Amino acid sequence: MSDNELIEVLKQLSATVKKMIGEGISNGTIKPQDEVYFRWKTEKFEYTDKGVTSYSARGEYFTKQSWFRATIKLEQSIKRSSEYSSALEHLTKIFGDKNRISSYLDYFIMKLIYHHLPDSETKETDVESLITTFLKDLREEPVRYGAEVELQGVALQPERIEPGFGITLRKTKIEDLERELPAYTPFMGPHHLPKPSAILNIEFLGRGINELQRRLEQAIAILRLFKIGSVEHTVYHMKSESITDIMASGSVTSGRVGGALETYSITYDDVQKLKKFWQTMPEFIPESFFKPGITGTDYLTIAYRRYCDALFENGLIERRIANAVMGLEALFLKPGELQELPYRLSVRVGKMFELLGRNPHEIKKVIRDAYNVRNLFAHGGQLSYERKKKLESKYGDVKNLLLSVLDCLRIMIFIMVIGRKEKDELVDSLDDSLIDRKREEQLSWVISRAKEILW
Repeated sequence: MSDNELIEVLKQLSATVKKMIGEGISNGTIKPQDEVYFRWKTEKFEYTDKGVTSYSARGEYFTKQSWFRATIKLEQSIKRSSEYSSALEHLTKIFGDKNRISSYLDYFIMKLIYHHLPDSETKETDVESLITTFLKDLREEPVRYGAEVELQGVALQPERIEPGFGITLRKTKIEDLERELPAYTPFMGPHHLPKPSAILNIEFLGRGINELQRRLEQAIAILRLFKIGSVEHTVYHMKSESITDIMASGSVTSGRVGGALETYSITYDDVQKLKKFWQTMPEFIPESFFKPGITGTDYLTIAYRRYCDALFENGLIERRIANAVMGLEALFLKPGELQELPYRLSVRVGKMFELLGRNPHEIKKVIRDAYNVRNLFAHGGQLSYERKKKLESKYGDVKNLLLSVLDCLRIMIFIMVIGRKEKDELVDSLDDSLIDRKREEQLSWVISRAKEILW
């Protein structure tokens, strides 16, 4: 059977669906029913560089008409039609596995029903487009997938940014906080989940929600490394053109319920930097940073996990600083090195920042102070009143020491990710560059691309 003949069979099925709906509405056997819905109605909303900083809402119930029960009756009638039997027979001959095709055809029928119902949301999509998508599904060809992701940890000054192809970041709007849900659907109150500080939209051509989740987690990892932010999704709402992939609709909620420990703002000046950063990262970022199920143990992945621990694990400031320092240790200390570790680490990190055009002496002081806190925590201690006051005299607040060492770790992870040099080779080059001008020039050339993207 040719494609045109198959398309004609599916068109006849669509015509039957449309006819049954029209007749049912005319004779009163098919009609919508009132259904109770719930939403939070926003009363106060303020968005700043830290996201939604002021918010209050009241819950309200309301009714609107639903065709849900009518569609069940319609589906049963359509499946008894000769057009349905003909479509199932032809599709089974071409694609085999009658049980699978029967299930997929049922999904297609429901799509046609909602398409032909009054006030349909898919009226702009013609039947031929639905048929084309359905056949793509059966042939496992790419179709459009996407997600709207509620983020914490990043806020925007511009209303909207498109940092990469198929990627959009925008400010949170009141409408994002007023989603309607059937009253029987479990829902959480406005204060149970943190309000999104930004909305991320992803669209691409592909197959399956696994690819969608992979791209989503990759985007979040990129945002975490652009600036210091505890970037995470609280919930994401999936969507897809696919008719047969019923898993590609609905919402997924994160296990994290607390607000972000660190939130950064993307300023107008940051927009071009973010675009350049986003264009670079997908090619280089290791899958172990974001792909579910991969638990890499290489030095880069260990450093990134320590970075995330410091971003997300609330509690003692000493522990967060220790995690950040251990991330730097994973990058710059060799397993066999047992002596002068604070000195080695501070000199190597300082040299990297010198090649980036930053003051190496300031960086070395930060690393040494942070390393002292790391050692204190590793041996079961906490900052004494005197030590805390001393650090506050240098940094204004101990939290600023944490942010400084986190920024060092973030930048070093980025450089090593796109530099693609083995750890031992890079460390040896750093040590040699202290006394060898030629090695310094070679190392400077290696990180020159990172320097262009970072500053």
